[in-house]
Amino acid sequence: MIQRIQTIYFIAIIIICATLCSGSVIKVNETSATGITSEHTLNFFYYTLIENGVVVKNELQFIFIALVSIITGVTLTIIFSFKDRLKQLKLGKVNYIIMLVLVLAVFAKAMMAIPTFSFAKLFPYSAIGLMLMMFLFYLNWRALRLVKKDEDLVKSADRIR
Repeated sequence: MIQRIQTIYFIAIIIICATLCSGSVIKVNETSATGITSEHTLNFFYYTLIENGVVVKNELQFIFIALVSIITGVTLTIIFSFKDRLKQLKLGKVNYIIMLVLVLAVFAKAMMAIPTFSFAKLFPYSAIGLMLMMFLFYLNWRALRLVKKDEDLVKSADRIR
C-alpha cells in the first residue's frame, strides 16, 4: 500500500488540505477613503475581518470544514481500497468533483464576504494558498493515472496467462 507512489500523492492531498485549514487561502488588505484599514482573511476554517487592528467578524466556515472532511474521507478510502483499482478510479473522479465544489465555494465566499475582492489586492503569499488549492487537482490526476497504469498492467498479465 505505502510502497505505491500514488499513495504518497493521496497522502499529500490530505496534508495540503490540513495546511490550508490553518494557513490563509485568501488575504486582502484594503484602506477605505475614511481611513479605515480592513484585513480580510479566509481559510478553510475561518473567515476573519479585522478593522484598524480590532477583530470585527470571525466566522467558522462549516461548509468548508465539511468539504475538506469529505475530501479527506474519500482520499483515505481510496488509499485503503488498494486491492480494488476500479473502485479507486471511481472514487478519484468523485474526489475531483468535491475539490471543484470546494474551490468554487471558496471563491463564492470571497466574492460575497469581501466587498472589493479582486486578485490584484491579494497578499503575495495568498498566491501560495491558491496554488496549493489548485495543486490538489494535479496530485489527484497523477495518482489516478498511476492507478490506471497498475490496472492496465494487471490486465495485460491476465492476458498472458
